Amino acid sequence: MDDEPNQELRQKLAQKPPGEPLSISEIRELKKIEAERVNHCIKRGLTKEDESQVWNQLFADGKCLPANRRLPARSYVTGITALNIPWPDRLPADWHSLGLFNGHAWCWSGEKLSSTEHLLGNQGLRDATEILRRYVPDTPEGTFAAGHERAVFDLLHHFAKIGKPVPNIQYKDIDHALDADQIKRWIHAVDLPAEHKSAMLAWFDHSE
Repeated sequence: MDDEPNQELRQKLAQKPPGEPLSISEIRELKKIEAERVNHCIKRGLTKEDESQVWNQLFADGKCLPANRRLPARSYVTGITALNIPWPDRLPADWHSLGLFNGHAWCWSGEKLSSTEHLLGNQGLRDATEILRRYVPDTPEGTFAAGHERAVFDLLHHFAKIGKPVPNIQYKDIDHALDADQIKRWIHAVDLPAEHKSAMLAWFDHSE
């Protein structure tokens, strides 16, 4: 490999938007730039500020990168998957955590369940990266998941929206692990039709 700097290519890289896919020659030039920067830092002594725009360019959008180095999607893990997450400060809501080992089957907001971000924003969401990496090691950094209450809210919202009962999970089975009042407060507070809210609240009554 030619170790001489390619100034023309470097000028092109300087104008390249972060996250835009890189060519092989651009990646090679970035490696040379980063090597030059690292050698310079080593000579003067490393500091915590030793982070370059080159590094950010390489990792900006996760193109062709390992999954655990990509920026996560805007959606979050929710529904039954989230209820199976063993949060250290909460009682378990469900008992099928073996399903967490199959990352392809995880339930994501906006995919398998309707998104509720427009209703609750990030309320009830938690950074689940480290817990989920116990099951799927390449879980992307900053992967969020719904806490028990948000996961239930998402389930109730989705199935009320499509006019079907929530499958395979009843309130009486997980009431020990839920703050039901919090879920009900969210239901009353969000902007939804009255009949939609009634269908969501009915889940708490149909416990038999």
